[in-house]
Amino acid sequence: MTKIEAILNDARCLSPAERAQLVEQLLEVSSGTQADEVAAGQRGLAMWTEAVHGEDWSAFYPESLRNGQRGT
Repeated sequence: MTKIEAILNDARCLSPAERAQLVEQLLEVSSGTQADEVAAGQRGLAMWTEAVHGEDWSAFYPESLRNGQRGT
């Protein structure tokens, strides 16, 4: 049994409140990685936005959104 499987087996024995507390603590522990992933995502979005600046994407919009129309 792997370490993760052992941890999951232990977690199955916890009450719902204890599981919620475990999730909160795991998120706190992983927040450094999460912040790095968010920053990388923001950089990627900024690069993509710059790369497609000025391109016409209207052909990919649903017909109801073309020419300033709203959904009908």
